[in-house]
Amino acid sequence: MSDNLLDRRFILVTGKGGVGRSTVAASIAAATARRGRKTLLFQANANDRYASFFGHDTEVGPEMVRLRDNLHAVNTNPAAALEEYGLMVLRFRRVYRMVFENRITKYFLRAIPGLDDYSIIGKAWHHTEEERRGRPIWDTVVFDMPASGHSLSMLRIPYVILETVPEGPLTRDARKLVSLMQDPARTSLVLVTLAEEMPTNEAVEFAGSLRRDLSLAASHLVINQVYPDRFPAGSAEASILERLIDHVPARQSPDPVTRARADGGRPTIDADVAAVTAHAELAAMRRQLNERYLGRLTDSFSIPQSQLPLLFVPSLGPDEIETLSRKLEPAFERPAKD
Repeated sequence: MSDNLLDRRFILVTGKGGVGRSTVAASIAAATARRGRKTLLFQANANDRYASFFGHDTEVGPEMVRLRDNLHAVNTNPAAALEEYGLMVLRFRRVYRMVFENRITKYFLRAIPGLDDYSIIGKAWHHTEEERRGRPIWDTVVFDMPASGHSLSMLRIPYVILETVPEGPLTRDARKLVSLMQDPARTSLVLVTLAEEMPTNEAVEFAGSLRRDLSLAASHLVINQVYPDRFPAGSAEASILERLIDHVPARQSPDPVTRARADGGRPTIDADVAAVTAHAELAAMRRQLNERYLGRLTDSFSIPQSQLPLLFVPSLGPDEIETLSRKLEPAFERPAKD
């Protein structure tokens, strides 16, 4: 078995909403494609960002889009996923329409809890099984999953099917999916978080739920959007910042220009310098906050971790995804086992 997590067949990327799951998933997919692996970047019911990430003109929707060499993407939805699953089971579109598009059948399908989620994760699993002329179509499927609470519900569905549904096509596929997810030689689960209070708490809680409820373990922790350490303790830069802060009075005012002019209406220091000082002070405070929670994440997780920097750009495009991808790639190489 390869020790590189990028060589897995199925890579699940999950985490709290707003932590940058799609950015990390796109960066991972770019890395696997660069390694020569035929990669599918998969998501569902999402506002497409992949087109802009990879500088592509066509929005990614239910139909697959080629983003670059060895990399395609799809942004499916439950209706499209259910249709594809129905065609896999029933083989012929005419039979599918007779069964799944029947008015009575549609009524009962809508009443089945979790069917939409199962159609999504089932479609992702199906792509790991797809073959053409006896060879896999995709070497790696990177699943950009929904937010952690929704992900947990989605991942639980095949277990519920095995416990409650009589033996048949559904249980057969659910058993294969559970086997795939629990096999560390084929699947890695990448947990994305921020070094901040709420994302850290949710990452710890989510990892515990995965272990306790589903016997799944996260393979790697990605700490995203880490502020640069521009004013390390004891450095000349930190000393200069402290002296500048001391010369900006009325620190209770949020506006650096107001603070600079608080002394009788005349600036104590140049207003532009005051503005830069305020920005630098904020950056130093954000870095201190990050360091506090980086320590907690290190204490809470024994799995490999990597950090991605916060990129100060208006929006992420191909250059930024390439930068993040190359920062992630070496971190996914696990040390060889004895």
